[in-house]
Amino acid sequence: MREVLRSGSLLLDAAMGTSLLSRGLTGRAPAWNLSHPDAVLAVHAAHVAAGAEVVLTNTFVGASPEEAAAAIRLARASGARYVGGSLWAGASDLETQVAQLAGTDSIWLEAAVSAQQALAAVRTALRATRLPVVITCAMLTAPLEELRAAGAVAAGYVCSPWPSDARGADVLKPAADGLGPEEWAQKVPPARLRGGCCGTDERYLAALRATPR
Repeated sequence: MREVLRSGSLLLDAAMGTSLLSRGLTGRAPAWNLSHPDAVLAVHAAHVAAGAEVVLTNTFVGASPEEAAAAIRLARASGARYVGGSLWAGASDLETQVAQLAGTDSIWLEAAVSAQQALAAVRTALRATRLPVVITCAMLTAPLEELRAAGAVAAGYVCSPWPSDARGADVLKPAADGLGPEEWAQKVPPARLRGGCCGTDERYLAALRATPR
């Protein structure tokens, strides 16, 4: 998967957390990997049916070993071509969390809120895994070249705010931010690796799939 992430083009998944909230989630989303596995699988499967080639595990906020193992099983069961291990870039126990996701195809460090946090997350992850590492930032601008030089195979933007200039980004996974699927998809800039974040679902992926990458 390393070369695909470094130079290929893939449709990513949409939001997990907001989809589970709409199904009644309260508390930590990874707990549902054990208590409501059918709901988690249904979200993954809907994304795959809409064309997603990569689904990310339901582990963004951090998971117990049991939750992480269940998250990987559920993501694999969706039939996705690839499974990425999702973690917040600012997690205090990032090295441990990365190690728990060794059964995925790649590690996705998400929603870094500063250049310092993003660079530290990449370096920490690379100490804990030999899997390819992707980094995304929830910032107007991010040091993408520096992040790639630090070892990330792909770097870009996620959630909100949308980047002020997306040129040079490998990854774009913006939030819906109140936009409908068609309007949102038309607004998402071109990038090799695109999907959706908070507020997006399979309808957004279907609309995005129809636009040029």
